Amino acid sequence: MSKKAIVWDLDGTLIHFKINSIKARRKAIQVLVNNGIPKKKLSSTLPILDNISISKILFDQFGIPKNEIKKILKLVNEAIIEVEYDAAIHAKLIEGMEEVLDFVKEKNLKQAIFTYNTHENALISLKTAGILDYFDVIAGRDDTTNIKPHPDHLKAICNRLNVDCNEIIVIGDTSKDIEAALNVGAHSIALETRIPIYLNRDLFQKAGNIIKPEEIPLQLINAIERLISK
Repeated sequence: MSKKAIVWDLDGTLIHFKINSIKARRKAIQVLVNNGIPKKKLSSTLPILDNISISKILFDQFGIPKNEIKKILKLVNEAIIEVEYDAAIHAKLIEGMEEVLDFVKEKNLKQAIFTYNTHENALISLKTAGILDYFDVIAGRDDTTNIKPHPDHLKAICNRLNVDCNEIIVIGDTSKDIEAALNVGAHSIALETRIPIYLNRDLFQKAGNIIKPEEIPLQLINAIERLISK
């Protein structure tokens, strides 16, 4: 099956996105605590999604109506978006990536973004880094009901690109990106970039290739070329 599209993770893969993760987590925790979650149940060392999952369970146990939980989680999201915006307006393209994007474009492959960021902040990051025009589809966390590694995130992108999931190559720098590819039967390339310690790389060995930062752009281009020629 020939490859028709590349689906890119954004932060840490295409751009340097220096979000203040601790600030974002603390802001999220403060909103949750203000709405009844005991502070001792949450931790700024955990990813935000883990703290939210813990809080959802507790809200249910406390008998909080679902519509109220939805409002609280919206406040959490708004607090996080503020911190993400500060990072988005300072986004910088990772060295060598424009050559890779040009190569993919020359091969007439479609390109898409799937990210934990909101659609709007992803747009801002791409505009700031000067690479927005390369992408046919941008799918943030607010564009899908279930975000990566859930299959829905990539399936929605494939639907919009009008390609099958086994016709895409997913490129990302975390296990979640590789897991997402595995979950839909897509090929994948893992980038061994710097990531926070809590984002493990357990699934990296299942990627089609693992590329180190110093191997960009040449080895990444070669890996893509091998996959699209199969």
